[in-house]
Order: sequence, then structure tokens, then C-alpha cells
Amino acid sequence: MNTTDFLNISNAICPDRDVMIFDGKRWAYGQTSDRVNKLANALKRFGIEKGDRLGMLEVNCNQYVEAYFAAAKVGAIFVPLNFRAKEKELSYMIGNAGAKMLIVGGRYLEMVEGIRSQLSTVEHCVSLGKSEGNWLSYEGLLSSSPPDDIVEEIDDEDITILMYTSGTTGRPKGVPLRHSGF
Repeated sequence: MNTTDFLNISNAICPDRDVMIFDGKRWAYGQTSDRVNKLANALKRFGIEKGDRLGMLEVNCNQYVEAYFAAAKVGAIFVPLNFRAKEKELSYMIGNAGAKMLIVGGRYLEMVEGIRSQLSTVEHCVSLGKSEGNWLSYEGLLSSSPPDDIVEEIDDEDITILMYTSGTTGRPKGVPLRHSGF
């Protein structure tokens, strides 16, 4: 069993039940599953495949859950980035992880733009707000993608998350978490 089953099974049994409540808004399993599938299809369209890294920099939000499950559906590795990290730390973590795509919240766009030239592995940057300049829009990606389910061959021992330590005694270290660990 891999982590995508948590969403898929719950959606099949109770699609109208709330999966999360955030900022006074509710998301049902069915609605969340559709958004996850749309994002997974968009990731595939932009070349994100099994083993690729998808970084995300934002505080807690519904898009965090969607991005994690979309990455897991295509077999990519989700890299949650510490929103308290400074430019130098972020640059290091993103490069060390080899993130191919970044999803970034509005309050962090300027900081990421400031280090973007140092992010040699990043091919696409997605803004959770409106698209600006060469940033893709998160909601635009969803609105231009079908809600078709994606089924990839994912092993329980495949890495699903690459979580970075705080780096209090040195540089942050990537800690791989596998589907079987959940």
C-alpha cells in the first residue's frame, strides 16, 4: 500500500465527507481527489516523472496536501521546504534535492526570485497566487488539466518525501521517507 491509497480509498467510500478544513473552507474527498488528479496531470505535462523532486515553499494550506498527493501519484518525491529558511539555506536544499519544479506561496516569491539563478535543477516555478513574469499559476495548471486518475507503478519502498533537517549543527540534511513508513 502506498500513500496515494489513503486518498483513493477514502474518495471511493465517502467522496462527500470532509478531508480537510482550512481557513474556514471545507474540502471533500471527491473535490480534493479531482484537484489532486488535475495537478498530477499538469505535473506529467511539465515532465515531472517518477523519482523527480517537487519542492514546495509555503505555510500550511490546502495546496500542500494537494501537491503532496499529486507528486505521490506520479511517483515524484515531495520536498517540503522550511518557510523560515533564509535564501542561502533554501538555495542549498533545493539544489541538494535536485528539485525540478517549485511551488511557492506569495510571500516567498520575491525571495525565490532572488535566488532563482542559483537553482540550476529547477525547470518550472509555480506561484500559488497569480502568475507573474515567468511563473506558472497553480490554479491555472489545475484549470487547464483533466481530472483523470493517474496510475503509476509505485513500490512501498519508494521514497515519497525528502524532508530536510533544520541544520542546527551544519547544513540541513535530506531525510528520505518511504511510502511504507506511513
